[in-house]
Amino acid sequence: MEKSAELLERVAASEPIASKLDAIQRAQWPVRFSHVIQPAQSFLAAVLANAYHGRRLDKQQGADSTIWILCLSVHSQEVFYESLLNWQPNALFLPEAELSGIENVLPDPEIAAERLALFLQIERDPGPRIIVATRAGLDQAAPKRGSLESAVVQLRRGATTKMEEFLERLAASGYERVSQITTRGQFAVRGGIVDLYSWHAPLPFRLEFFGDQIESLREFDIDTQTSVHDLRSIDILLNHGEADQSCFVRDYI
Repeated sequence: MEKSAELLERVAASEPIASKLDAIQRAQWPVRFSHVIQPAQSFLAAVLANAYHGRRLDKQQGADSTIWILCLSVHSQEVFYESLLNWQPNALFLPEAELSGIENVLPDPEIAAERLALFLQIERDPGPRIIVATRAGLDQAAPKRGSLESAVVQLRRGATTKMEEFLERLAASGYERVSQITTRGQFAVRGGIVDLYSWHAPLPFRLEFFGDQIESLREFDIDTQTSVHDLRSIDILLNHGEADQSCFVRDYI
């Protein structure tokens, strides 16, 4: 990664890239790059992001330095993102929301979870980061800024939490109690063990209580039921069904 960063810096210092970066720094919009073939577009984006983040954070520590890259279609978004990861492995992907009005088509819970996790990350951390989205996706509904952060409860290993009160809070927030979880929005209880699949998490959590103390926190595989990672803390999204969707993705820019 050090060699990759050095290459990005050298390209940024060359002409005409350097003059374009200066124009961006002075907000002389629009700044256009012509004759960039498609395979080179993700590399150019990485060059600009690397230079922009370095300059902006030096002058405005803590400012929102998110770079949004907008693609014309979902296919071009996927191709661009996969190529960008070679240079910016921490780049983020915002999938388009599925149209809820289509008959007999249920929203994909994986896509919904990815979107919730990304919006929550934007709320919590001002950057720097790169988000690859589509132009059409900017006009899709999104949770009101701040609504997700206020709906998150964080649990830490070793912390004191009354198990029954926690279970009551889950049920009151729309989580379904089942014998064995199979999808997001469910929880199951076996003695002092609570399995829980948060609306936004990529994997379900397994909490082990010893009295009123959380003794263990783990992610586990929902198919094999085996543990994947031990965790120090977890975030659980509550009241997902009541989230305020009055904003649009473009409001996050």
